[in-house]
Amino acid sequence: ASLRAMILDIMLRMRDECNISFLYITHDLSTAYQVCDEIHILYQGSIAERGNIVKVIEDPKHPYVQELIASIPVPDPEDRWDTELTLPTEEEMRRHAESGCRFYPRCPHRMDHCLEKAPPLCDIDGHEHQVTCYLYECVEPPAEPVAEQPAVPE
Repeated sequence: ASLRAMILDIMLRMRDECNISFLYITHDLSTAYQVCDEIHILYQGSIAERGNIVKVIEDPKHPYVQELIASIPVPDPEDRWDTELTLPTEEEMRRHAESGCRFYPRCPHRMDHCLEKAPPLCDIDGHEHQVTCYLYECVEPPAEPVAEQPAVPE
């Protein structure tokens, strides 16, 4: 077995036997899928999407996360990746990071208002899946019932 596989096995055993948590920082989404319960995917240092690992990996919402997951190699020599990406220059990326959405120069769904203000981190299905993208409307979590208090203390 590879050194990486052995280390991941040790981490999983420690998690299960000692009930500990890890902050696992990686570019390898395949191993993250195997060892994590929750994932935060960053683009240029800001959260693009976060949530339950299965929800984020199997149903990505943010265009960057969709591209990232689509780029994971498939172990089939007949399967060829025929998508060509045109990446923005460093100057373009810096310019857009100052005010609007950081992903704007690369986004296939970019809209004018993406340039005005960076999108907020929105709940898209309660608190288990959040995304920073104007393509999705924020879902307000259900309000907690408030216990009735007498207007004047007794």
